[in-house]
Formats: sequence, C-alpha cells, structure tokens
Amino acid sequence: MTNRSWKKVILGLIFLILSVFYTILFFKKANFGETMVFNVAHLKSLSNVFVSPINFDFWNHTGSQINFFSPWLTVLTGWLFVQFNVTYGFSVYLTIITFLTLISAYFFMNKFHKDTFEAILFAIAYTFSLNRFVLVFFNQRLENYLALIFLPMVYFGLYQFLTNQSWKYLVWGEVLLVWTSPYLAIAVAMTAIVAFILIPFYKVSHSWNYLKNFSFNIFKVIGMGILTTIGFIGPLVLKQLNLNWQQDPIKNFGYLNWFINLHLPQTQWYLLIAVGGLLLLLILMIFLQSSFAYKVIILEIIPITCLLIFQPTILKLDISRLIFAFQSIFDLFIIMILCRIILLVFQESPATLRLMILLISIVGLGYINYSQVSSDNPKQTLQMADSVNYNKFVMNYHDVAKNSNNVFKVDGKEERVSYHTKGSNYWIQYINPQTTALEVPIQYLANYQVQVNNEPVSVKKTKQNTIQFKTNPGKNMIEIHSRYDWPSLSLLTINLFGFMLLIYFSLQNIPLKNKKNPENS
Repeated sequence: MTNRSWKKVILGLIFLILSVFYTILFFKKANFGETMVFNVAHLKSLSNVFVSPINFDFWNHTGSQINFFSPWLTVLTGWLFVQFNVTYGFSVYLTIITFLTLISAYFFMNKFHKDTFEAILFAIAYTFSLNRFVLVFFNQRLENYLALIFLPMVYFGLYQFLTNQSWKYLVWGEVLLVWTSPYLAIAVAMTAIVAFILIPFYKVSHSWNYLKNFSFNIFKVIGMGILTTIGFIGPLVLKQLNLNWQQDPIKNFGYLNWFINLHLPQTQWYLLIAVGGLLLLLILMIFLQSSFAYKVIILEIIPITCLLIFQPTILKLDISRLIFAFQSIFDLFIIMILCRIILLVFQESPATLRLMILLISIVGLGYINYSQVSSDNPKQTLQMADSVNYNKFVMNYHDVAKNSNNVFKVDGKEERVSYHTKGSNYWIQYINPQTTALEVPIQYLANYQVQVNNEPVSVKKTKQNTIQFKTNPGKNMIEIHSRYDWPSLSLLTINLFGFMLLIYFSLQNIPLKNKKNPENS
C-alpha cells in the first residue's frame, strides 16, 4: 500500500472509533421514548413494502398508511439490523449512519476545496454538531439524521452543476433526500433557486457555451429527478386526491424569544455585540477573499437566519417542518464558514498546530455531546428496546390509526372477533346464523381485495374511515389482502427504470480497470 492509502485507512479507523463512541453514548444515555419506538416499529413494518405499503402486523393491526406519507427507500436499510435484536441491531445501524456521515462530509468537502485539514475539521464539526446532537438524542426521528449523510453530496452536486462540471451528484443527492426527508429536499431546492438567481454574477457563466450546457443539464436534472422519485411522490399525490390529508404543525425552537429572555447584564450585552461585530468582520473577510461558491453560501445564510429567527406565517400554509429542515442547512453552511475562517487564520501554521486543532475539536465536541445528554429515567434506555411490543404500538401518523382501538362492530355493536394477520394479509373467522354488516377496524383503502368464503364482496367506507362489508349466514372465512394498485405499480416500475438509467449514466465515466499506458506514449 502507498503512503496515501495508509493515511486513508488510518483516517477511516479514526472515523470508525468516533462513530462507535457516539453510539455507546447514545446506548447509555438516550431515552427510549415514543419516537424511538416509532423508528423501530417503522423499520419492522417495512418487511413487505415491495408487495404493499400496508403491514397489518404492526400499528395495532390497523393497516396504517404510514408508508404512503413517510419515504421508505433509504430507511429500509435499517430493517435487517432490527430483525433479531433491536438493542444491538439499532446500535450497529446508528454506528453505520454516523460513520457514513463522517465519510460523506470529509469526501465531498475534500473534493470541493481539496484541503485535507479543512475536510477533516468539517467532517468532525458537522457530524458532532449541536444540530445533529439534538436530532439524535432528543428528536430521535431516524430520517432526520439519516438525511444528513446526503446533505454534503447534494450541495457539492449543486456546485458542480453551477460550474458545468457534472449534474449527477446533484440528482443523486436530491433523489436520496426525497426518499428520506421530503421537507429537507424542498428546502434544498429553495436554496438552489437562490443560487440560480445569483449565477449571472459568476464570470464563467458569461458565454453561450455555458448557457447551452447549463440549460441542457437543467432538463437532465428535472427529468431524472422525476423518474427516480415518482414511485413515492406519485402514490402520495394519488392518495391526496382521494383524501384531504394535512400534517399537524411542529413546534420549532424560538430563537427570538430565547434571546429576549436571556436578561443579560449591560456589560455582557456589550461583549455580545463586540463578538457579533467581530464575527461579521470575519465573515466579510471570507466573502472578499473566497471563491464565488462561498459568496453564495454567505448570501444564502442571511435569509435562512431571518427565517429561523422570525418564523413567519405564509397565508394558511404550515411551514413549521420546512423551518425545521432549514435548521440542518443553516448548520451545514455555518460550519463551512467557520472551517473556512479557521483555515484562513491558520493557513501558514505548522502541521503540529493543525493536528492540535483537530484533537481539540474532537475532544471538545465529544465532551459537549456527553455533558448535554442525560436520562431522566435510567430505565428508559435502549436496553429495554427488546421488551417493547412493537405490534401494538400506534401513532396518529396523519390517519386515524390511533383512534380505532382495534374494535370490531357487528351491525353497529362491538363484538369480539377472531382474526390473524401476516404482513399485508388479514384473515377473520366469524360465525353468525344471520347476514350482518361487519365493520373491521382497519384503515379504508380502495384497493383492498376482500373475499368472504372465497367470493369477492363490495366494501364500504364508514364514518370512522374503516371498512365494512356484508357477511353470509353461518361460518364466514374472510380474507383481506392489500396490494399496490396498478397506478402505484406503474409508478414504481418507472421509478426502478429511472434508477437503472441514473446508475448507467453515473457509471459511464468511471473506468472499470486501470489501463496501462504504452511505453512511448
């Protein structure tokens, strides 16, 4: 192995050790609350997602339609880890996520600026930042910190796209974000629009050749983006046409109220103003001395900061989740600027001093993460994960799954009924000498295949959004099967074709083996 290869191996081992430390911290300290149970139940319920988005084994057997609203492609990677042991499986999965976040941040920053010190510093600061700490230990929604793996990729892809180098990283990053965290993908797209508006100030763009390639690449990005996300967006839109679905707003951190309620003494206010002025001067120095890409980032930070501080309301639209997504983008941009400041200040410094800065960053951020985590209830840690009944766990995920209480009704009256579920299949055995109207406590879906004694029956939707049908006199063997309908299957097939096409385009310029040059070439 070459000296350069050994450096990469050592760096990879350091990243792996840091990832294991972060997971051990999570394992020991993090509360195993409702959101974490939701993560594990979501992973387990994905076992039949390629057959149907409905899994009757979980969500208290209500047929919750969570997979219509929550992207499952990237989250599906964790399904295998929690099958046998939730505690260790989820711990390994979190370690892999942290490791990949470090690798992604280092790789794309190194490709962007080609400075190893800055890339390592950025990877450490980004992965162990306060924002990711809050996502992992408090918010605990798997897709939120899984999406941070793809955030550096999509912005490096945007940089390459705007400089007419390539469009593929941008498509891959945005597609993976859509399949992980749609609101974050929308927020990234909004920042990309701002970058497009600023592109006329980029000198390289002042040529017909640039404009021709730029326009052609826009069609590629839009076309491939639609082809590779239609499998999630299409069924979601079709579902929305039949049901007026609306998410509940979330409560974001109030920066303005927090700042007002600090009640600092006058001297500390002066000190804070002085520090703020110094920071603004440093950012101005970055703006004047850095490339066009950093200028765009600094200009992007201004409206994002205003959005996070004032959190405006736009007509009757709920943008609380969009504001939450912008926090991760703001975190990425601020860390990039801070790393740039450190690089400019210490660019002439010896290697030992740079190594010391990296060690201080690792130890300092590690200590901050460790000191901030506390468990109010020591028993509510990840160690209790295997004792939870995930099948009965329910969460009101924008449907009425939480309200059904798994109660059968016969002619409007509650009655105990024997039933069995497996994946997307639901079996009921019911005996009654008379014809009855049986209401089954599962969410109504138009494409259910319902049979009574092997004969198809018509299904009605009740006021509770559950299903109801007529039974026969005597013994009834009832089967309910959930499958993707033909429009959804068509869209998933198109999506698969889009991924195959994107992989083909991505592999075109990658050499499969090293070619030996002729001796006198």
